[in-house]
Amino acid sequence: MKSQPGCAPNTVTYNSLMDGFSKAGKLDKSIELFHKMKEEGVCPNEITLNILVDGMCKQGRISSALEFFNAMKKEGLEGNAITYTAFISAFCNVNNINKALELFDEMISSDCAPDAKVYYALISGLCQARRLDDACSISEKMKSAGFHLDAVGYNILINGLCKTMKLDKVNELLKEMEGVGVQPDEVTYNTLISALSKSGHLSGADQVMKHMTANGIVPTAVTYGALIHGHCTAGDLNEAMKIFREMGTTSKVPPNTVIYNILIQSHCEKDDVESAISLMDEMQEKGVFPSIITYNTMFKGLRERNWLDKAFQLMDDMIKQACNPDYITMEILTEWLSAVGETERLRRFLQGEEVVCSL
Repeated sequence: MKSQPGCAPNTVTYNSLMDGFSKAGKLDKSIELFHKMKEEGVCPNEITLNILVDGMCKQGRISSALEFFNAMKKEGLEGNAITYTAFISAFCNVNNINKALELFDEMISSDCAPDAKVYYALISGLCQARRLDDACSISEKMKSAGFHLDAVGYNILINGLCKTMKLDKVNELLKEMEGVGVQPDEVTYNTLISALSKSGHLSGADQVMKHMTANGIVPTAVTYGALIHGHCTAGDLNEAMKIFREMGTTSKVPPNTVIYNILIQSHCEKDDVESAISLMDEMQEKGVFPSIITYNTMFKGLRERNWLDKAFQLMDDMIKQACNPDYITMEILTEWLSAVGETERLRRFLQGEEVVCSL
């Protein structure tokens, strides 16, 4: 291109190259091109600024991005909403909320109008930091600026409020959603059901699920998992199993490993190891793979019964399924098998050999 008369690279050329290298993770090459364009007298613009700021922020080089931004401001490039969004998102991601708010105020004072992305980044960061009052305040500023929360925005706030159990404020937001015509979605309902189940408000969780299905939203494994976990925590294993069986009959939602783990643990805690074994057999029949949590839970239950033969079978299953033991597995098995004189089987297990065969 440079060899052709009248076809010298311009700002667009350099920006395209820098953007490509930055997205490919080669930020240093982008910075090298930036210095080269300046040496050749090609002027950078706001797009150049945003490409490099965004690239630095995504690589965690936020301090370098700020230094670069301040240097560019001295050269007359003030930045725009995209620039500030990159910074605010980056500082929220590292939980430096105060700096994010400081940049938001700077953005306002610089007559740089925030867009919806800036508001969402701040609201999300504040919710993650459990600063719900500030998050609600920013959402009010967003609405005053002429933007409207969509289902995603409401879900972020509702999730944060549910984590801090501010259920009255959640109800206010739900009424607000209804008033402005924003329909709750699967995420909204699952968040509510999970929060109510964890707090023991199981009747409320059941009502939310009925409302969910009435509005045509199909419950998922996450929905059922939250309800099942709530009933198990409350000690109502019969109701948990009833919901579990309804999954396979009424709703046809296949249970996942997490749900099986919840039920297996609850049965083991009630010393109903036989039912726990049946559930584990069932999950394998249905093609649901047990996790290390499943095996550890079963080993704890079997240890209480000193049920060695079944434990040996599970140890072999772990080897066949390439499910590596963790420190919990080793703690349980080392203490148990050493006490009953089965250290040779433990050794074979650690070396990845079958333990059921005769020694």
